[in-house]
Amino acid sequence: MRRNLRWMVVVLTCLGAMLLTAVASAAGQPQLQYVYGGTGGTVVFIHGASDCSRSMTGCNSSDGTTGPVGYWTNDAYNYNMLNEATTQYTSTGVVRFEAFSLGYDLASQGFWSSANDVGSCLDDLIYGTNNSGCNPSKYQRSQFRIVTHSAGATVIDRLLSTTWYGIASHVVGDIVSIAPALVGSRSASALYGVDGYGNFCTSFVSWVAGSTLKNAGALSLTRGAVIGEANKGYQGRSPIWLLKITTTGGSASANNAGCVPVFGCGWSGGSVNVNEHDNDENMGILAGCEGYGSSDDMDGLLYWSDSDPTNNISSNGCNTTDTAYGSGHTSCHLQAQFTGAYWHWFTSWANHSHSRDDAYTTLGDHQSTAGCYFRSPGTCVGQYGL
Repeated sequence: MRRNLRWMVVVLTCLGAMLLTAVASAAGQPQLQYVYGGTGGTVVFIHGASDCSRSMTGCNSSDGTTGPVGYWTNDAYNYNMLNEATTQYTSTGVVRFEAFSLGYDLASQGFWSSANDVGSCLDDLIYGTNNSGCNPSKYQRSQFRIVTHSAGATVIDRLLSTTWYGIASHVVGDIVSIAPALVGSRSASALYGVDGYGNFCTSFVSWVAGSTLKNAGALSLTRGAVIGEANKGYQGRSPIWLLKITTTGGSASANNAGCVPVFGCGWSGGSVNVNEHDNDENMGILAGCEGYGSSDDMDGLLYWSDSDPTNNISSNGCNTTDTAYGSGHTSCHLQAQFTGAYWHWFTSWANHSHSRDDAYTTLGDHQSTAGCYFRSPGTCVGQYGL
């Protein structure tokens, strides 16, 4: 009797530990944050590999008070990219778009599970419901634009390729995808020593904020994992154009050479450089460690084939002679698994670092009717992408 009781205690203790572990690793509930009002239409911003769910365990050091907009905030200036990306200058005045930041967990679960959370949250926004728990205010917007960063594009690509939640009919225009992780992350592959990588780069990978620890999100974003999902028909078949903003990497990965005008902005040789003082050198080392090449269109984290993964390279805006952004900076690379609509929009100087001390929002960069800046892609999103 005493022996049986002892075994029962052991079993119950083990079950309790398992339950505690399951609770600790449970994915955070998605949240929909209303950021700005506007009359030009609605834009939903979807972040990359982080936990910006209600748990807020890894959202650029932001907490529940800041919310998921913290992911998009440059903590050197406390500017957030959504401001520029929802502002459009016209000959008759300034048009401002309404902004929502959708936060979800892409840390404790794979991106395919994150897609369920994002899809259900968008469904709640469409119908003014709160079934996912992300929309307690029951905002309702039947039409909206979408802007993604990094693995946010992987999540949206899955929703569009699978037609889950039927969001395609509610998306206005094209989807703007900044540094899209469409076919995986070099850093994720190096972190797990797969896809041709050993352990040599792991210390550099683990340094980069947003890629510090091995987790389910990072594991799902290895090249093999994402391509494997495409082989199943779950990725790479978006019926809506994803406008890809890629990056060249360049010297120390942020290409710190000042401002280059985009679309005829008329300001050249600017004196304000990219502020990446915390991460620039390390990102450059990481890029070199992972095999950076001048035609890779990568910023230290992503595969070159993220830039132009489709097999319709003759009609997706990519220059096959490697000269679209100066010799040796842009190229097309075939990924036969991708048959959807993916457009090489323009190449930015912005660094991929998830700490946001980078060029996504830069002090002094504002678009105008004359154009926007490569260095701060939010200016181009607002001026030309909406």
